[in-house]
Amino acid sequence: MDDNILVFHYADRAKAFIIETFRLFEHYQRLEGLEAEKLMLEILKGCEKEIKLGERICSSIGWAENYFKEASRLAKGLIRDFNRKDHDQVKEDLRNMLNKMTTCAVKAKTENIN
Repeated sequence: MDDNILVFHYADRAKAFIIETFRLFEHYQRLEGLEAEKLMLEILKGCEKEIKLGERICSSIGWAENYFKEASRLAKGLIRDFNRKDHDQVKEDLRNMLNKMTTCAVKAKTENIN
């Protein structure tokens, strides 16, 4: 399989997960209780795992590796910020992760066309 198609696939998967996580986080903010917090934390951990999967699979593709590493670093910060209850920073982390994966997917798609 072409490396760029592989990168596009995993970056696009991560984007979809991040978008859904952001949507769920918006709902979470209107809820109260420990169970809602535990559930949201598991969703955020799932988001981190999705990015780690892409990072692992795309690690041999030099230009893409940096995008996934940066998104992975942001995902760790995301969980830290959630545990600190810094909801504004959680949203910012999600936006930054989405930007990284969108840029990566667009670059992969453009490279594949050329």
